[in-house]
Amino acid sequence: MSEEVTYATLSFQDSTGAGNNQNRNNLRKKDLSHTWRWAALSLLTLCLLLLTGLVTLGIMFLQTSNEINSDPENLSPLLKVVHQQQDNLSQELSNNSNFSTEEELLKSQISNLLKKQRQMAIKLCQELVVHTSGHKCNPCPKMWQWHQNSCYYFATNEEKTWSNSRKNCMDKNSTLVKIDSLEEKHFLKSQPLIKFSFFWLGLSWDPSGRSWLWEDGSSPSPSLFNTREYVLMNGSQGCAYFQGGNTYTSRCSAEISWICEKTAALVKIEDLDE
Repeated sequence: MSEEVTYATLSFQDSTGAGNNQNRNNLRKKDLSHTWRWAALSLLTLCLLLLTGLVTLGIMFLQTSNEINSDPENLSPLLKVVHQQQDNLSQELSNNSNFSTEEELLKSQISNLLKKQRQMAIKLCQELVVHTSGHKCNPCPKMWQWHQNSCYYFATNEEKTWSNSRKNCMDKNSTLVKIDSLEEKHFLKSQPLIKFSFFWLGLSWDPSGRSWLWEDGSSPSPSLFNTREYVLMNGSQGCAYFQGGNTYTSRCSAEISWICEKTAALVKIEDLDE
């Protein structure tokens, strides 16, 4: 009889211990789920804050772009918003190093919002460069023109052969200009100097392949040239130059001006207020 009582007692204790373990596991799962929900809620809140900030940036940009030349102090409230958003994002990302699928989605949304913020900063920098000579936010060196993601140097004070022009650009950590799009072509055409001077392009005839190539080895897109330009280049030999918005060919030994191009540096938000 005593043996049966002992067995029953042990069985009851084992059952109780198993139940306690199960309860502890459930509590851990609840705590973990609560942690992830908190992280997701925090990131969602940050997304909303960034989105609100971007709307604010857009409104303030429209309000200040026309006044920036006469009163640079108008940038102060906008810069304060930009810096605050950067601080909030950096702090939030540092506090949440591990994310589930939901958190990764929110993180992607934050990255997209931050990208739009940088685009707004670029627009503001462009306004500053136009209205304020030599502003620090300019991503191009002095004497270079900034457009889209590139910096352009128009050499007008001297003339060189195509090879020497190419070397001059290399010395400036750049290449002879490569026209990648009609938009870029229109930008070059809009420059006053283009109407009166001849400028070497980074386009030359490759005898071995019997084709025209840019300096990086890529072929020019036919869509970038009108019928007259394409006929002049088709089967021709030599080097290409730009004048009056059109592309022509010439002997590479001719001495004319040239245009260098290199990638613009990143616009730093902290440089906007200096």
